[in-house]
Amino acid sequence: MPYPFNYFASIFNFRSSFANRKKLSWFQMIFTSFFLISITLLPVALQNAQLKTYPLTTFVSDVFDPLSTDVMKDIQEHVVIKDQELTYTGTNPVHKTSKGQVILGQEAKASEGKELTLHFDRKQLIISKENKELATVSYQAINQESLRDKKSFTQAISSDWFRDNRLPVSLFLVIFSGFLSTVNYLILIVGASSFLYLTRKSRLFSLQTFKECFNCILNCLGLPILLSVFISLLFHQVFTTTIMIQNVLFVLYLAMVFYKTHFRDTDYHR
Repeated sequence: MPYPFNYFASIFNFRSSFANRKKLSWFQMIFTSFFLISITLLPVALQNAQLKTYPLTTFVSDVFDPLSTDVMKDIQEHVVIKDQELTYTGTNPVHKTSKGQVILGQEAKASEGKELTLHFDRKQLIISKENKELATVSYQAINQESLRDKKSFTQAISSDWFRDNRLPVSLFLVIFSGFLSTVNYLILIVGASSFLYLTRKSRLFSLQTFKECFNCILNCLGLPILLSVFISLLFHQVFTTTIMIQNVLFVLYLAMVFYKTHFRDTDYHR
């Protein structure tokens, strides 16, 4: 049976997962590994496509700390947002706190300074720190209704920020998830393969080479990964839950392979 059919024929049966441990070449096993890692990112990509907002605090820590009670009171009383433009009608546009500063309306050199600065300009919010611009947010979800309290205000800022930066944020989430998935995958397959390889000197088992062990573990990972992805898509589970389900199913599958085969071929003689 040609590749990749010989691999898929080995992942749905406990005995076949062990018996077919010599079927794949190193190139085929590496390619299959890339395929399995890619599959785990499918739920992440689909969930990203459905996202409407994402916390700005994930990328700029403590970004909303300068929005103190006094600042929010001034915003609620003297800020008007109409047609995606902000107007400040108060007399104290600059609020400095221990957490940073908030500037309301147009102000010369407003974004300059080492402290965290939230400058609510006429057309957009400019977030800067240490003389570097960190983000710009246009006023869309940020409207007069969102000014009613700090929670709704910060949620509106995060929503508009995500709308303006949807592509880079989505790419970051996929790449970061891919990194975590790769690390988890390597720990599982290299760790389990190495553990099985330690049994090669025992007469109780048929495993002889690291390649056999690697192929066997690769076979044992196939079904758990496919099932974890299916469960994640069906029940809309987060990425960490998908990885946890995958790991638990892998341990159970490997235990069943041992129970069914004892890691010995049917014609094996001690």
